[in-house]
Amino acid sequence: MENNGRNGIKAWQVFVLMLLSALLSAVVVVGALMSGLGKYGITERGGDTDASLISQLLSDIKNYYYFSDKAPESKELLRSAAHELVRKVGDPYAEYFTVDEFDDFTSSMNGNYKGIGIQVYKEEGRGIFVERAYDGCPAAAAGVMDRDVIIEVDGVSVLDMEAGKAIDLIAGEDGSTVELTIVRDGEQLNISVVRGDVYVKRVYTEPIVDGIGYIRIESFTGKAAEEFDSAVTEMLEGGARALVFDIRDNPGGDLNTVVSICDRILPECTITTLEGKLVDPAKVYKSTAEKSIEVPFAVLINGNSASASEIFASAVQDNEAGTLIGTNTYGKGIVQTTWEVLEGEGYLKLTTDVYLTPNGEMIHEKGVAPDIELKQDEELEQYEIYLIRRDMSERDAQMKKAVELLKAQIG
Repeated sequence: MENNGRNGIKAWQVFVLMLLSALLSAVVVVGALMSGLGKYGITERGGDTDASLISQLLSDIKNYYYFSDKAPESKELLRSAAHELVRKVGDPYAEYFTVDEFDDFTSSMNGNYKGIGIQVYKEEGRGIFVERAYDGCPAAAAGVMDRDVIIEVDGVSVLDMEAGKAIDLIAGEDGSTVELTIVRDGEQLNISVVRGDVYVKRVYTEPIVDGIGYIRIESFTGKAAEEFDSAVTEMLEGGARALVFDIRDNPGGDLNTVVSICDRILPECTITTLEGKLVDPAKVYKSTAEKSIEVPFAVLINGNSASASEIFASAVQDNEAGTLIGTNTYGKGIVQTTWEVLEGEGYLKLTTDVYLTPNGEMIHEKGVAPDIELKQDEELEQYEIYLIRRDMSERDAQMKKAVELLKAQIG
């Protein structure tokens, strides 16, 4: 996972058992890869590329290396060279993917994994703590809950086991069963979990209180647009007269997804403008206003709200549609595009474009400033938003401010 300073519980190392989200911090456009770049067409490929050095090196290694029979195959050497070449470009968001790596990348972007669907951390001598058992995933379906402590996996104690080894024991083969011995409220339980498909939701809600609904978007990937549409509809039909959209700690995601989400709530307006290597002339994304909402709303942001989150925040702010509350966002105003470099061999993700706010501002390395600046309690800043909302919601100053503001607006 690309890290934009996002914190879990800082006292422990957090492990995610479903490859949770590699590279969500980018606004990523994945084109129709088998046919070029879909609607983003590269008009010219190749150019001055000279592969003679690589070819000569491979030939010399094959012909003159005394232990060449023990050396990696040429394809493996080429893949290593490709990874290093892209790393040397200097683009912190650029990556070269093998076919298998790309499959993992697209799975993470789509929210689909194989595993049991838990997020955990480990303390020495105390087992594996389940920080989060994702709704609808195999672990939760089998009865695993937040705050459970796993002490044995398939009869093997993990109390003093290295974290990585314990994680490997839990992971296992798709379709196989893992036996977990857990401690919950002092009671020891045995739970069987069949490893399988994991889909991590992107959008979460809380019950409507005093006419105000709460919707948290954890990333702009997977089925976030559909989940958001359903959440907004459910809130409005349930009687919400105002809404809070929480994108704190949201590291970003897919461009088309955030545009769809903006289109769901904004009046007819400009959402963002894309310009760069793959868009000539610049492409302006607009809201159709076909399903815009008429209730007041506030948006919660913080320093870990990045990329696609900043498109969302700036679209709301520049169009004066709602109020931003919190702290300055991360400041990532660039776009990555991924395409197949050579059929059946590998893929390249590269920074190709930049995006501008509706008012034409470039927010890269600058971020979006809130309308109402309000820092969270210093202790709470150690925790992920999910944990704050689950365990410490009464101390969430930013949410309290949003509720106060919206109550005044709806009377």
